[in-house]
Formats: sequence, C-alpha cells, structure tokens
Amino acid sequence: VGVVTSTYPKNNADEAMAGISKAGFKYVELASCPSYFEHVIPRPEIAGQKDADALLEKCRSYGLELTCVAGHTRLMTEGGKEAFKTVLDYARMAGVSYVTTDTGEVKTEEDKAKFYADMAELAEYAAEKDVTICLEMHGNWCNNAKTGAEIIEKIDHPNVRLNYDTGNVSLYGGVRPEDDIKFALPYMAFLHVKENGGGLKEWNFPALGDGNNDFDYIFDVIKDYDGPISVEVEFDGSEKTLDEVNEAVRKSFLFLKKYGLVE
Repeated sequence: VGVVTSTYPKNNADEAMAGISKAGFKYVELASCPSYFEHVIPRPEIAGQKDADALLEKCRSYGLELTCVAGHTRLMTEGGKEAFKTVLDYARMAGVSYVTTDTGEVKTEEDKAKFYADMAELAEYAAEKDVTICLEMHGNWCNNAKTGAEIIEKIDHPNVRLNYDTGNVSLYGGVRPEDDIKFALPYMAFLHVKENGGGLKEWNFPALGDGNNDFDYIFDVIKDYDGPISVEVEFDGSEKTLDEVNEAVRKSFLFLKKYGLVE
C-alpha cells in the first residue's frame, strides 16, 4: 500500500515523497500527467535509462519503492498513443510492473473504435515490456465497474486490467463503491483507495476516515485481492498547503493501520 503523488498536485516529487515517507508509507506511485502534475522528471517522452535510475535512487533516498507510474492525459489525444508507449518504456526501465491511466475523452462510437484499436496495439506493446496497463475509473465513460468490466472483456488482453478508484466511481459514475466494486474484482489489477466526503457527483475526497465510504465493507469485499494499492487524497478542489496535505496523508496511514494494511 502506497500513495499516488497526484495527492500533491502543487508540489514537486521531493516534497511529495518526503511527506509520504514521513507518514509511514513504504511505496509510491509517481504521476506523470502533462498539463496537470508531473512528478517524473524528465517526462517519460524524453527520459532514458539514466533518468529512470536516478529517479529510483531518489525514491530509495526517501525509503520508498516505486510500484507504479501514473501516465494519464495521453490517450485519445494527438500523438497520445506513441506518447503512452514512452510511459510503458519508462516503466520497463524502472522495473515497474504497472502503469495507470484514464481512457481519455471517449464520447462517440467513432471514439470507441479508435480507443479499442489503440488499446489492441498498446496491449501487445505492454506485454513486450512486461507491464500491465490499468484503466482507471475516470471521466464520462469508464467510470463504474460494470462499464469497466465490459471494456476489459472487449479488449481481451491479460496486460490490460482495471484500476478501481473508490472515489471516482461516485464523482464520475454516480454510484457508491460499496454497490459497485464487486463487479470490478475479476478485472482489477490496481486499486486507488479514496474517501468520499460528500454526495454523488461531488468533488470531495478528504483523508481516509474523514468521509462516508464504508471501508469496513469495502476492505472485506477485497480481502482476497492481492494487487497493489495507492491512497489518493484530493480534498474539495481548494488549494491546500503542503502541511495540510501531509497531515491528510498521515491520517490516512493511521486509518489503514487499524485494518492491518500498513505497518
């Protein structure tokens, strides 16, 4: 169980990893999301093996192990397929087995046809790199477990699975994770644990334990899931200080400790 650095959108990788490590976590998912936040510097698009080695050394200096690269905001954009291949290359160079991403903007049947064609190529490319692409619950299409399961079944490739997000399904999909997550389990290779602080379709993701998700139930449902997990805290859209973000990460660690998920 680690933390995804999108939790620290206004901070650099060093600040994020320092806070994650101080909270007690041992693992990190580093975000490379052009136009939003970039904690993989230089970007995968221009990075080489020496860059990946340097980043791994940085992780180790904070007592953290890199478990995943989040390579969002690339799919369904001009040149996005080739850009995403560089994220898969980077994961291979860093010895990481998982890359999370969103599907991109998919609104029409033509969009879906392009997405599936791109994913057929990217799935084979990921297999060559020994990396699993994990599609996140995000946006207007792949935003609940039932739809996500249908997408994974249609792609029909072992190197493309779901990254279930216990907050995004409420915001984007309008469903509660307690009602939804069971449909994702057979297709899930990554999990974002995110709290819900408000109602459906509301951007409100506080520290774990400060919201209304029934994690007693959720953690029981996933008790046989043995894949990686990242905590994500995104608050209510208002800008937070570094101290406030660090405190939310610390509270989330203590919350998970009660369940025996971290030590």
